[in-house]
Amino acid sequence: MTLKNPGHALSKDFLETLMLIHVNVFRNKQLPLPLNQYVLLMFINTEGAITNSSASEMLKISKQQMSTVAERLLEQGYISKNTDCRDRRRCLLELTEKGREIIRQQNEYVRKKFEDRLQKLSGEEQQQLSEAINCLKNSIDRMFS
Repeated sequence: MTLKNPGHALSKDFLETLMLIHVNVFRNKQLPLPLNQYVLLMFINTEGAITNSSASEMLKISKQQMSTVAERLLEQGYISKNTDCRDRRRCLLELTEKGREIIRQQNEYVRKKFEDRLQKLSGEEQQQLSEAINCLKNSIDRMFS
């Protein structure tokens, strides 16, 4: 059976792979924050200081929802809200040391979990996985740059 749109099968496989990664690697009981708060922390960690509006646009949630999420993180000391030195009308959300630490802890947890699971693969399978991950990273970089 020939597919009329081979990209459809590839995108379906890609989504299934993302779900497998999420279910088997990232879903864990150790996350000390609700997922929406943690996602905002990760986004700020990746993008740097951002406005509430930019974060809501990039994460595809309403500004009201973003304000609620940001307020909870502010109250807990994971982020700070500072005036933009280039435009005093804007406030930037930035990670605090406490926010950076929670991300470091979670990244370390995921890294260790992944390394533990690698032991189930042979050396050859680990090499194949490494090559596949590098190929995937390179392809995604080309697709979205």
